[in-house]
Amino acid sequence: MNLERAFRISSILLAASGFTGLILTGELPIGLVELGAAALALSFMQGAGWNADWLVFRLSPGAWNAMLASAFIAFGVDLLWISQDLLPAGIHFLILLMVNKLLTLQQRKDFLHLYAISLLEILAAAALTVELWYGAVFLAYLLAAIWTLLLYHLRNEAEEAGAVLHTARGPVDPARTPGPITGRFFWTTNAVAVAAFGLTVAIFFIIPRIGAGFFQKDRAELVRTSGFSEKVDLGIIGAIKLDETVVMRVEFPDHNGPLTEGLYFRGAAYNIYNGRSWTNSLARRRVLGQSEGGVIKVVAPEASAAGQPGLRQEILVEALDTTVLFGVPFVESIKGFFLFVLVDGMGDLYMPYHPNARFQYSAYSTATRLHEQERIGTAFTYPAHVRKQYLQLPEVSQSVADLARGIVRQATTPYEMAVAVERHLRETYRYSLDVGTAVSVSPVDDFLFTRKSGYCEHYATAMVVMLRVLGIPARLVTGFLHGEWNDFGNYYTVRQRDAHAWVEVLFPRSGWITFDPTPSVPAAGSNPLWSRLGSVVDSIRLKWDRLVILYSFRDQLAIAQDIRERGDTVRVQVAGWLATALRWAATARTRLAELRSASEWLLVGTLVGCLGLVGLIAIARMRGRLWNGRRRLMLHTPWQAAAVRLYGQMLRLLESRGVSKAAGAAPLEFARLVNREWPAADRFVGPLTELYCRVRFGQAPLSSEDLRQADDLLAGLRAVRRL
Repeated sequence: MNLERAFRISSILLAASGFTGLILTGELPIGLVELGAAALALSFMQGAGWNADWLVFRLSPGAWNAMLASAFIAFGVDLLWISQDLLPAGIHFLILLMVNKLLTLQQRKDFLHLYAISLLEILAAAALTVELWYGAVFLAYLLAAIWTLLLYHLRNEAEEAGAVLHTARGPVDPARTPGPITGRFFWTTNAVAVAAFGLTVAIFFIIPRIGAGFFQKDRAELVRTSGFSEKVDLGIIGAIKLDETVVMRVEFPDHNGPLTEGLYFRGAAYNIYNGRSWTNSLARRRVLGQSEGGVIKVVAPEASAAGQPGLRQEILVEALDTTVLFGVPFVESIKGFFLFVLVDGMGDLYMPYHPNARFQYSAYSTATRLHEQERIGTAFTYPAHVRKQYLQLPEVSQSVADLARGIVRQATTPYEMAVAVERHLRETYRYSLDVGTAVSVSPVDDFLFTRKSGYCEHYATAMVVMLRVLGIPARLVTGFLHGEWNDFGNYYTVRQRDAHAWVEVLFPRSGWITFDPTPSVPAAGSNPLWSRLGSVVDSIRLKWDRLVILYSFRDQLAIAQDIRERGDTVRVQVAGWLATALRWAATARTRLAELRSASEWLLVGTLVGCLGLVGLIAIARMRGRLWNGRRRLMLHTPWQAAAVRLYGQMLRLLESRGVSKAAGAAPLEFARLVNREWPAADRFVGPLTELYCRVRFGQAPLSSEDLRQADDLLAGLRAVRRL
């Protein structure tokens, strides 16, 4: 492939990579996608050398300028009345500019304009998306950019050489001056691109982080959740139990595998039940600010569960339509990009504002454990405000009350009563999502005595109602189960289908203890291969989010601290190695001092001599390679390049007659050889060799007359070869 064709194709591929990034964001109108794709296809066919009249657009400069002015007017209309936003309107204008340039690629400035447009396109795509595919598109853009810029430089050099090296028959074709573009060139370019990409990654992790950009898209496509608003109707969670949408991903840095115990991610709690829905009467929120190190303390240290092991979580949450912050119960401290959080009377945590993108935070939780005294205690006394908030009941049928008392008739303690109710619901009723959407007069009665099937809200509500009938404070809690464990990334993937409701029972000293009356449901079967592939892709996506999209100044500080600690470790190791080396040196010196016999000295001398000889040979070979490489790189002027090219043509003509130049032969020595073996060619070879030496090594300029003479000499040599 010649230079001109490779240059044009590479330039079009650069524009195509930027345009592809915009297409994959899903933000471009279909009309602009089709227009841009058509312009790229036509331009590519022109660059690839297709000869067809319909590929050539013959419009006057005035017509093109009129089209450009129309595009600018369309940009103003789009900005003021259609998109009403600078980013989408600017992107639409960019596509029109790209189409204009693709169809008018003639001068050097046209290509530079196209490169600038492609750069703006890839930057706009970065502002519109945070998806994993952008990394692949950016790498493709980087490869195309390096190809294009190298070819652009070579093309300019060829044009300059063509301006100097001209013959009487006209200027030298710049596309043919440097010779064809080979596969080796592109492989070398790819290696340069990979190195540049590595440098880019290093710079990305070093430069200071900026939280948001001026043109970052305010994404409004929030994941709709259920069960975390101020009011929760029975049946609302069941509607999303078949939704596969990812809600969050949770890592446990201090654990290398899945946790064996039941895992819940607590969201919101409710204490008031009116017979059909739940509300929170303690919804008033207060502000919790940061303490030392940016950590927000939710529970005072003296109020935490003493002696209980804590659980650290790294949580990446998708853009949800709720401000609830989730965590394993019960969260003691939290740390994230927010300066403060809100907490209500239930202990539920909230962000101060709705998120517009996925975000991450760290949480530290300590589980409450039931004290042994309360496990065997037969009766407890609760304050009036606790009885008011957590024993409230609507009008409950006598059937429900009788059932509750019948279930616990053999229990002697509140704990045994709670366990008995939990076990009865788990073992007696069937889990089902097919319970209809109609709300009966009493959903609890309908669940317990009519349908005898339901999902988590029905089980949890029935348990809370029956415990309150028995005088045991309880409340309903909504959140998520642990979800799927990802072996490749060591984290849990929590989806909408993992939404859940359970029960918390209050014990005076132990606090709130979790009970779950919902029976376990077998996981739906799936193809193992697709499941593993999905886990791999999801793990890569999590790394992308953590290390690229959400990489922050806090992460930089953590990495710097880790590097410093590792540096201290390396310094200690190096000091140990040096001490060992010094001990070995001292031992060797002692051994040398003990060498007495001549045979030992002769052996040592022979060994040193051999090593020295090997070293000299290696140095000589290295210097020879460096000198050969230097000779290949010593072409500083276009005249020298032209002389080498002419001399090479002469050598190829001689080789066709069986006269070959040895690798180490000097030019004049080879000319004498030609005179001996092919006397008829001497009158052509001699002047060409003299011209080559004068320009190549004497750095003399190459005139038009010299070029004309060289062409005549080569023509004469070709004629003699045919005889």
